[in-house]
Amino acid sequence: MKLSAHALRSLQQMDEAGRQAVEQIVQAHIRACLLNGFQPENLERVYQEAIEIIRLEGPPQPEPMVTSKYEPTRRYEQYRSPRAL
Repeated sequence: MKLSAHALRSLQQMDEAGRQAVEQIVQAHIRACLLNGFQPENLERVYQEAIEIIRLEGPPQPEPMVTSKYEPTRRYEQYRSPRAL
């Protein structure tokens, strides 16, 4: 795919972590398009938006792994009508 000079320059000005984050966003967009049954259009705009996201928010931080000895407890109360009570 060919990018415009502006998008290419913006991408080249980013550090390696930023470029990798942009590529991850673009690849995720392409996968989502293909999973939904259509070809991605206007990847130029997707690159521009991904670059803007990374500039504003920074590269995504890995989520900390929660290592808990106990799993959270969930209770799903069964509905009982007032007549049953």
